[in-house]
Amino acid sequence: MKFNRKSKPNILTPRVITVSFVFLSIFIVEFFLKTWCGVQRIQTGYEITDAMNKQQNLMNMQKKLKIELVHLLSPQVLMKIAKEKFKLAIPEPDQVIVIP
Repeated sequence: MKFNRKSKPNILTPRVITVSFVFLSIFIVEFFLKTWCGVQRIQTGYEITDAMNKQQNLMNMQKKLKIELVHLLSPQVLMKIAKEKFKLAIPEPDQVIVIP
């Protein structure tokens, strides 16, 4: 007894293989692009955090320098520097010349 078997059509035609390859390629490219974007987002976040820390440090340094400038411009400090460094003194009344 012989059975009649119908042959199944080959579903792996060149067109099906090509379309499958194109979709698989698109999926792989999309996967890599999404991963790359995630890494770039994290890297940008680190750069922003570093820039904010640097800004905060610079603002603190600016405050300290302003305080130091005010201190250095005070009359007591200027008088002390003038006496010690430049050996200056307050003039005596007979040393003052008034120009008319």
